[in-house]
Formats: sequence, structure tokens, C-alpha cells
Amino acid sequence: MHWFSTGLLIALTAGTAAWTGFLLRRLFVVEPAAPAATTAVADNSEEPDA
Repeated sequence: MHWFSTGLLIALTAGTAAWTGFLLRRLFVVEPAAPAATTAVADNSEEPDA
């Protein structure tokens, strides 16, 4: 039972460290800006509805 508890503690510690690393990476890594979207959208408001 002692070895099982030790293994479980090591696994929990590794999981906590991995989760913390994931959150820190997500907090500090910034994604590149998306390219500017084209704003030239066809405006059909001048045509009467058929």
C-alpha cells in the first residue's frame, strides 16, 4: 500500500506541474494577429426587395 500511495502522489505531482505549465503557457503566449478582414461587402440596400 505504501508504494501505491507513493506512485499516486508522484502522478498527482506530475499532473499538477503539467497543468500549471499549460496554464502559464496559455497565459503568456500570444497568438499572431489575424489578417485584416476585407470590409468590401456588397451593399444591396439600394435595390428594392423582390
